[in-house]
Amino acid sequence: MEASRAEPDRVDLHELAKGWKAAIARASDPATRLEAQVKNDRGNLPLHTAASFRAPLEVAEALLEAYPEAASITNNYGNLALHFTAWKKGPLDVEKLLLRIFPEGAARKNNHGNLPLHYAAHYNAPLEVVEALYRAYPEAAHQKNNDSNTPLDLAIADGASPNVVALLQGKTSPPSDDEVFEGAKSKCERMEKELQRGMESHDVIQEELESVLSLLMDIKEAHPHALFSAGVDPTTVTDMDSLLQQVRRAGEEDRGEAPPGGVEESQLGTTPLGAHGSLHDDDHEIQMIEDALVPPDDEVEGVLSKIIGLETVKNQIRGLRRTIELEKMDIERAGRTDAPLPRHMAFVGNPGTGKTFVADTILPLLFKIGAVSTPNIVTACRDDLVDRKSESRTVEKTRRVLEKASGGVLFVDEAYTLFPSTARPRGRDHGAAALREIASCMPSGSPLIVLAGYAEDLDRVLAANVVKNSVLLRVEFPDPSPSDIARMFLAKLGGKGLVPGDGLSVEYLSELLSSNTDEEWRFERNGRITDLLLNSVRNEIKRRVEGGVDTESRQSTLHFKALPSPVQEKVPMTAPEEVVVTVEDLERAMVNL
Repeated sequence: MEASRAEPDRVDLHELAKGWKAAIARASDPATRLEAQVKNDRGNLPLHTAASFRAPLEVAEALLEAYPEAASITNNYGNLALHFTAWKKGPLDVEKLLLRIFPEGAARKNNHGNLPLHYAAHYNAPLEVVEALYRAYPEAAHQKNNDSNTPLDLAIADGASPNVVALLQGKTSPPSDDEVFEGAKSKCERMEKELQRGMESHDVIQEELESVLSLLMDIKEAHPHALFSAGVDPTTVTDMDSLLQQVRRAGEEDRGEAPPGGVEESQLGTTPLGAHGSLHDDDHEIQMIEDALVPPDDEVEGVLSKIIGLETVKNQIRGLRRTIELEKMDIERAGRTDAPLPRHMAFVGNPGTGKTFVADTILPLLFKIGAVSTPNIVTACRDDLVDRKSESRTVEKTRRVLEKASGGVLFVDEAYTLFPSTARPRGRDHGAAALREIASCMPSGSPLIVLAGYAEDLDRVLAANVVKNSVLLRVEFPDPSPSDIARMFLAKLGGKGLVPGDGLSVEYLSELLSSNTDEEWRFERNGRITDLLLNSVRNEIKRRVEGGVDTESRQSTLHFKALPSPVQEKVPMTAPEEVVVTVEDLERAMVNL
């Protein structure tokens, strides 16, 4: 009879371990505390379950007091409770408790060869969590799992903070904000001094140039035919500017840099690929066609045309614009004075799909299309809205942000972090108060609220009673295709001053991504692949250049066209160089991702 009652009780404690108070009471009751030693069908003890659901310190203490050996026992997959704490970003005090009771756990690998530090690095655990595991077992940073990945590899691949990466590399942490500020301030002061010296030098050169041009203008007036000997046609000279243009043209012809008839400066570098533009004629032609379709006087369409991919997102903005225009026409036609309904939005998408980038690009357009009355744009995250000390201070802090954005747009990034979490100390989690305050101003439409986050997490916010039915426009950000990633990468390449070499087109890079990476790997990173690939390409170029004279990737491009000083001899300026990224660079970079 007693055995028949015990089985449901054991199940209860596993379920209660996901909560708090009831689990503490049951683990402390002499009649039921033995259940802390019972495993479920996955080999999990109640301590494993509590760690998995980020239970607070009181629950872990009660379970360990009932069964101290639980800290050193693994489940069917070789995981300790410490693995779960690192994986689920559990409370730091629970992690420290587990390490204090069973310090060897930091060096214990599970069935997949993962140490707790692997999980902390892979799932972007806070620095304090990573640091506690690293201090307990420093060698873990270079221990490989069954996939031959170290925690350092996973931290770099999954975008961990610079502090975490520096810690796992055994380096000192990056400088604090104050140190960065002081360093930047000192650098700015040095640059200001250099700029001042440069401006003074420029003034001297400019004076010398004006003196020479004035002399040539006098010659043109008195003896115009004399200018032919210098390669200048006096009939084309009408003022100082036209004379300077003719002198530069003549100098180019003397150096063999331009065909007879000259090349206007505005034509130089019309292709972003410089001397290699012909290698990418198809891509360039497509871009020219797309640019030609954009109305030249439509600023909104001009901005949207610069966004790569995301056609559904751009179409929703176009649709919003048309709706506002029609509503304004209806209001004017009916002679009404009422304002249209506020159009609060939700930007929903996986990591790396471009939510923040699009917000920076598109939100200024909301004022231009009439969605808001002022160009105010305020971006806020949890730290900008929540005060850890009290709920009343959180309300005041949130109101100040709302007032700052009044009449414009408030963009709340990672809005789901305003929901309560067991990972935060009890009594200090006032995110719900900030969310209520934001929701209270939604009916007025001032400011217009844009919430951003991952689909699963943000859906919880949108389903909350305080926000429900207030967000009228849900903007879905799809995962970029290999072709989209290729176009983004080539755009970044040009923005960094690097030039695609022969054969490095959107089609080639798209096929390279498709054949060398799987869909799941791309899904986890999306747009961040471009940054990873760009860093890897830079390393390849650096390795190639340092290996010897790099004649393949460095080629002369635009020539310096300043008029030499007639008064004093100047050191000739070196022609700028462009760095070409070859197909081989990209293939090696892809291997090292």
